[in-house]
Amino acid sequence: MEDYTLRAKSPFTQGIVASLFDELSSLSQSLQINKSRYDQQMFLLYGLIEQLDSPVLILDQKAQLKHANPAVSILFSVPWQTLKQRSAKSLGLEIRNGLWHLSEDNPFNMTTTWQIRQSEFKENNHNYHLLMLNNITQELQKNEQQAWQNIIRILNHEVRNSLTPISALSQNLLEMPDLTSQQCQQAIKIIDSRSNNLLQFIDSYSDLAKLPLPNYQRFDLAELLQGIASLVQHVTMSFSEALFINADKAQLEQVLLNLIKNAHEAQHSNKDLEQHSTRNIEVQMFKTSQKVVIKVLDQGCGIANSANLFVPFYTTKAKGSGIGLALSRQIITNHKGELSLANRTDKQGAVAVMTLPFYLC
Repeated sequence: MEDYTLRAKSPFTQGIVASLFDELSSLSQSLQINKSRYDQQMFLLYGLIEQLDSPVLILDQKAQLKHANPAVSILFSVPWQTLKQRSAKSLGLEIRNGLWHLSEDNPFNMTTTWQIRQSEFKENNHNYHLLMLNNITQELQKNEQQAWQNIIRILNHEVRNSLTPISALSQNLLEMPDLTSQQCQQAIKIIDSRSNNLLQFIDSYSDLAKLPLPNYQRFDLAELLQGIASLVQHVTMSFSEALFINADKAQLEQVLLNLIKNAHEAQHSNKDLEQHSTRNIEVQMFKTSQKVVIKVLDQGCGIANSANLFVPFYTTKAKGSGIGLALSRQIITNHKGELSLANRTDKQGAVAVMTLPFYLC
């Protein structure tokens, strides 16, 4: 019954029985101290739960509601005590692959703007699930606002760059009627060129927005890398074995070609490399227990400003479009993977790291 307050007194003052009773007494005292400490921790846990603004639910081993906080009452518009012993399913919660999620048909109209954080603890030899529901609407709105600000900033920059010379040349044509035919033709050609550049810019935005979802097919990733190596010069491939995955072969090939092209351009811009150097771009592929990793390593000048690398149309190249990295990251994101760029730690240069979840294999 977890009651360690009782003590037994030995009928002997010395000897093995007296030692046994002393040890039993010490054990009971130690257990009582630990239980008191645990009880205090549980009291603190429940006290903290009561003070939190986020809804917190505690489910027992049968996935039934055992305890909650006032925020749950506000969320469900009923006192949480009336929901006690209700199943998680009736509360709009379900567990998949060991993780708790909101069910699509939850009766309380909770949307995907709610995020679930979960943990487990043991009380009186029973396991319990502790679920905290976080409303991420404000965070999503903040990110959306930031995205719109970036788009507006880029559009403003690009459109102004195109329209300013067009406006100036148009004004000159209107105010200077004595221009020669050759001067007029030259001005019109400049206006036409800038207009086409602006249309291409808009089309690039459209291509990024209309990127199709992956067309999954099973293929050997090592064979794809070998094929790229035969197409592109000065590339060294490093992988140990064939690796079959389910992915969009054409899209992954496009990403790899973009990364290798960027690596080549980075090396050409590095004046410190020996002239006529044929140092190869290194592409490494390996797998871990949870993911497939592909690295593209160069020996260029490295990354000076990593904050804007994946911002669409941001580029440090004189003739760059700024669409390649943004498009590549979107492709990998659609594959539930990640794409990152960083400076190398072993030598000068940069490394692009592409990871894909292992379940695609």
